[in-house]
Amino acid sequence: MTWATTSGRVLVVLTEFVVLLAFGSRFYFDKKVNDLKEEVDQKQAQIQAFADTERTIRTILAKQAPVNGYLTGNLAFKERYDELSRIMPARVRLEKLTIDKTGMTLVGESDSELGFAQLLRSLRKFRGVTRLSMKETSFDQTTGTVKFNIQTTFQ
Repeated sequence: MTWATTSGRVLVVLTEFVVLLAFGSRFYFDKKVNDLKEEVDQKQAQIQAFADTERTIRTILAKQAPVNGYLTGNLAFKERYDELSRIMPARVRLEKLTIDKTGMTLVGESDSELGFAQLLRSLRKFRGVTRLSMKETSFDQTTGTVKFNIQTTFQ
């Protein structure tokens, strides 16, 4: 019987120890849950603080896309314009010049047939030109000028 009371006491002490351990761990885990909740709240506040900044950046990036496209297109325009100004004979004047992705249209006049012929020869060697079309040409015999309307097609 002594061993039963001794074992009973040990079991009661162990049970109380487990109960106290569960009671103490409850405070520990409540503190951990509370700390995690505070950390999540802080991070949500940071995310919401950056929401306006992110919205502004996305708006700027959306506005930047057409500008980049415009700049890229203008670089191609500038290259074609520079090449055209380099090959243009001295006594040829343009009244209208249209350059786009598909080709270019030149409307103007030359003081001589030689200047007009030089222009045509240079346009045939123009980088990227696949076709030349003479839409309209006229020669004024009194002044010796050639009026022209030339359309080119790019690759």
